[in-house]
Amino acid sequence: MEGESQERRLAEQETLLEVGLALAETLDLRRVLSVALEHAERICSAETSSIWELDAAAGELFFRIVRGRAAPEIGDLRIPVGQGIGSVAASGRPELIHDVAADPRWRGDSSEAFDTRAILAVPLVSRGRVIGVLQLLNPVGRERFDDDDLRRMRLFAGPLAHALENAKLYAAQQRIFLETVTALAEAVEKRDPYTGGHLQRVVAYSLVLGQELGLSVDELESLRLGATLHDIGKIGVPDGVLLKAGPLDDAEQSVMRRHAADGAAIVSRIESLRPQVPIVRNHHERMDGRGYPDGLSAGSIPLPARIVAVADTFDAMTTSRPYRKALPRETAAAEIRRVAGNHLCPQVVAAFDLLFERGEFTVAAGEKLLVLLSARLDREYNHW
Repeated sequence: MEGESQERRLAEQETLLEVGLALAETLDLRRVLSVALEHAERICSAETSSIWELDAAAGELFFRIVRGRAAPEIGDLRIPVGQGIGSVAASGRPELIHDVAADPRWRGDSSEAFDTRAILAVPLVSRGRVIGVLQLLNPVGRERFDDDDLRRMRLFAGPLAHALENAKLYAAQQRIFLETVTALAEAVEKRDPYTGGHLQRVVAYSLVLGQELGLSVDELESLRLGATLHDIGKIGVPDGVLLKAGPLDDAEQSVMRRHAADGAAIVSRIESLRPQVPIVRNHHERMDGRGYPDGLSAGSIPLPARIVAVADTFDAMTTSRPYRKALPRETAAAEIRRVAGNHLCPQVVAAFDLLFERGEFTVAAGEKLLVLLSARLDREYNHW
């Protein structure tokens, strides 16, 4: 029996080491949380699990992430400190609840929205303060969690809280980085007074197109950043070309066209921006291979670049320049449809057409999406 106990403890320590290494591999907050719950469930054979964050100002815990069947049921809950899971945050002590139905503290908690028999809840403590609670529900194949499960989760909670603190710092740096990049792109745009607002409009149009095409939230965030940076290479275009109050001649066109490759070179020097290089470099490519700088055609042009191309083209046609007036939106839309297949991507133009016919291809629609994305980032950056 003693040998079996030692082997079990060794296996537990190996698992906890594996968890620690997994948490150390990433600073992405969502990935940290997902890895944490996956391992917590495996260590204690739990049916489902969740992490709750403490909103100290409101005196509440709110759901941060959940795995398993409970997800649709408890996503929007906020629990007062002292009630249910909030009692663990209030006391700073872990709890084993063997019979949830018999404990009045858990009325109104997730246990009422999900068939909960037993709960193991452990506070997440960083720098002497509770920042959240890790919760496991319903041990698989058993009636209750036991003291060994509690011991394992107490060991697990330490590195998890530390990983979350690191992720918070990283996320805050990412937010500052995004703001800095946007400010730089806007500063470049301000060199040309005739294109005021072009950057914001291209970002907005790109987002509504991306959503219509089924891009994930992460893909939309990447598209947003790429669209923000799509003209960053114009920082190297001389004023005599950039600000010319008339059509460009062939030599000037050649200089202007360098902005795509120059922008890609700038962006590629920053490791965290390298996923956006294809957008910056290839948003002036054409489906027929007559674009620049690489002469790519059809499906060899990355989808995000094809999206930005439609957004950029529509805004260019509907914006006045010193040498021509803006086209009406309907006229520009007809031209977008006309050049589908040779200049612009038919797949993206089809999405554009649907949005335009529904009256949803608007800056306002894109800005609404941008607000939602920013709110999502704020939720990640402003907590933990």
